[in-house]
Parts: sequence; structure tokens; C-alpha cells
Amino acid sequence: MPGPRPVISARNTASALVLSLACLCAPPASAQDETGETEAFVASNIIHILLHEVGHAVIDQFALPVIGQEEDAADSFATLEVLTIYDDHVDILLDAAEAMLIMHDVAEAGGAPLDYFGVHDLDIQRGLRIVCHAVGIDPDRYDEAARWTDMDPDQQAACEIEAETAIESWDTLLEPYLREEGVSAPPAPVTLRGSALPDMRAFLAGSGIMADIAGYIGETFRWPQVPALVAADCGEANAWYDLDTVEITLCYEFIDELFALAEQR
Repeated sequence: MPGPRPVISARNTASALVLSLACLCAPPASAQDETGETEAFVASNIIHILLHEVGHAVIDQFALPVIGQEEDAADSFATLEVLTIYDDHVDILLDAAEAMLIMHDVAEAGGAPLDYFGVHDLDIQRGLRIVCHAVGIDPDRYDEAARWTDMDPDQQAACEIEAETAIESWDTLLEPYLREEGVSAPPAPVTLRGSALPDMRAFLAGSGIMADIAGYIGETFRWPQVPALVAADCGEANAWYDLDTVEITLCYEFIDELFALAEQR
């Protein structure tokens, strides 16, 4: 199987600014206590969630064709972008996949019915697909994930084909809308509203995640209208892209739920 290759290579230079976040997402093993591991897990998932919503934004703003469920396409976009932007930080995708699998286990243990007609695939499918793309693109770096999910050699080969198809598809669709290398642009607007969950707001503000993703949004694409990033109390654990306001909203309740999920690890 071939070694690692750049994902959507035309964006590598434009995306380099986001690497400043790595200090939070992947602290050295010697410095990771239980609190540090929990915060890294939450940060990893916030990154994947926000990039998932950016995926919805590029589909909307550039009127991209989607064959199948848009949620699947947004998941694929987020995973491939993590592999581009944070290529030295394996734990980000492993944490995102683990969160999906934990949510599946929690729902199963609680007797929740499986929602086969939902707009998203089942959590377990979403988590395993993250692993599949990661292993397919970089089998050496993600060999632990392959063992963790009992992925046999035939499945690894199938994941390589699936990942290559996803890369080529996104390359083709996004190439007309990428900024030229070296052309700077202002970051997306960011608003962190006041919250009834002040610890969650403080964590998000201190992480720098919103600022880094905002820089990536501004520098990478030639938007008809640049999506804004908003963190707010929503009354639910959720995140979404609003086509009318052109805003990506991350709920503080979602961050709180991620901390709760981390306790299930």
C-alpha cells in the first residue's frame, strides 16, 4: 500500500496557519494528566465538528453536487481536512471516532432505538468511517486504529480505495474555489456569546480553536459570503450551519456533552 499522500494538496499552504492549535490538541505524553487528556479529547471533537459544519458551508456556498446524504459528505470533508491541517496529530481523528463510538454505546445501553432513517448515519458507522478514511490514507500512522477496530487487511485495502475516491472527489469539486497560494485574506468573523455555562465558554476561548478555524476559513476559499463562527447557548447539545444567516453555530451545551463523553472513556 502506498505511503501517506497530501489530502487536497492545493490547500496545504493556505491551511498551515491552523497548526498553531496543535499545542492544545496533542500535548506531549509526559505532560498529559487526566485533565489534559480530557481537554485534548474535547478539543479534537470541537475541531471535527466545526470542520463538519464548514463542509456544509462549502456545499451551500459553492452549490456543490452531493450524491447521497449531505451529512456523509460533511463528515468526509471534516475528516480529510483534519488529515490536511493537523497531519502530525493522529489523536484528533481517533478522539473524534471514539466519541462517536461512545455515543453509540451509551445509546445502546440506554435502550434507545436505532434511527435508520435519520439524516446522519448511525454513530457507530460515522466513527468507523472516520477510522476507515484515516487508515486508508495513512495505514502506517493509523495502524493502532486498525487494530483497535479489528480491521482486517481486506478491509484496509477497501478503505484505501474509499479514501482515494473521497480525496479525488473533493479535489475536483473544490479546485475552482480555492484561493491562490500566498494570497492572504481576513479571517471569518467570530463571536463567543455570553453563556450560562461559563466554564465551557472559557474553555473554548482559551483553546484558540475558533480563531484558528476562522483563519482557515478565510485563507482557504474564495467565498461568495464568508461564513461567521458563533458560539452560543442553544438549549441543546448541537452545532449547525445556517443557510440564511451564513453562520456556523457551536452550542456550549455540545462542549459540555463532550466533557461528559470523555468521562465514559
